[in-house]
Amino acid sequence: MTLSRQAYESGEMGVLMGAFRAAYVARNGPDGMAMFGCWSDDGTCYFVYTTPGSARHVVPLLDAYSADRIDAPDPACLSLIYGDESGLSSSETGFEA
Repeated sequence: MTLSRQAYESGEMGVLMGAFRAAYVARNGPDGMAMFGCWSDDGTCYFVYTTPGSARHVVPLLDAYSADRIDAPDPACLSLIYGDESGLSSSETGFEA
């Protein structure tokens, strides 16, 4: 998902993280389930990614944000938002809404 700086600063990231955290906890923290993020190069938007292992656990969240399946982004630019950090090492595709 792409959040504008304004959406990020107004709390949308907290809403998104809360929904992801609820799914993570409800499923007892599955291995590889994680959400990562990074700022765009110009700092105007924040990109949010979930690992492939997250997809089946957060379908309503992916649908709500019209997520698309993408190739894995460069892990060097990503920061863990919530979940199992080992998901960062996955070279599979992930989801960006």
